[in-house]
Amino acid sequence: MYKSAVGIITRNSSTYIQECIAFNYMIGFDKIIIGLDNCEDDTAEKIQKLPDEILEHVDVFDNGIHRPDFGFQHKGYQTIYDRYKDKVEWLAMFDDDEYFYDSKRRKINDLLNGISGDVGQIVLPWLNFNHNKQVLSAPPDVTRLAHFTTLCDSHRYYPIECKVIIRLGNVVTNGNPGDWYYCHSAEVFGKIVTFDGKEQHLPSGGTSITPEHKETCLVHYITGSMEDFVNKYKNWKREKGLLNLPIGWSFDSLMQNSCDVADTRMSIYVEELKELLTKCKN
Repeated sequence: MYKSAVGIITRNSSTYIQECIAFNYMIGFDKIIIGLDNCEDDTAEKIQKLPDEILEHVDVFDNGIHRPDFGFQHKGYQTIYDRYKDKVEWLAMFDDDEYFYDSKRRKINDLLNGISGDVGQIVLPWLNFNHNKQVLSAPPDVTRLAHFTTLCDSHRYYPIECKVIIRLGNVVTNGNPGDWYYCHSAEVFGKIVTFDGKEQHLPSGGTSITPEHKETCLVHYITGSMEDFVNKYKNWKREKGLLNLPIGWSFDSLMQNSCDVADTRMSIYVEELKELLTKCKN
């Protein structure tokens, strides 16, 4: 039985996939499960170039579906649940541009070992950062973390909602295993807490609250630059149609430069991550 796993459903993530996996290895997840969603680039090849010490912890599967909405993620989540429900105690579902943060740099398993047995779900405040005034994307030899914490003067920041880490043995399927998980909450038996032990109450289907405890949270770098955003927006519009974009993700809303903050919290991980990535195979 593994203590922890993180599941990541990704598509065409060649630029940052090595950084994403190396980071999750660095913070101590026992398994890093990658669901490839009809990748058209060399994401799979980039994964295989990671050092062997990391690849030992990586499982890759073909998600096998791509639809003009976010249903493909939930199919991937279900696949991960079916495969790992009897092998992993705690499961996180992160995107490839989301990074776990702990101000004391504690490993994920050390934090999970401090959670009592009557807890079914842990809430992570979800801190979202946009490109703000950064025009160009990071050069190929600079990680996204270094780009955001050293090259960007500030970012557009807005705290919305949360994400969760689930104790798989406590999942409630209600007779419909395909509908057990939403990326911001799950149906579970037991208490719902933040890592500092404060109990939370999540509305069904997600939450619009942001817990106050941000010493342990999830940092979401939606777009690293105006260049990155414009390319992502074009893809969204092409694949999903303008009317099917996520709520709050219109071109105008993401182009705004309000809520500017200089947030360098992730800088504590930059050097170790860089060292890991230097071990990648050519």
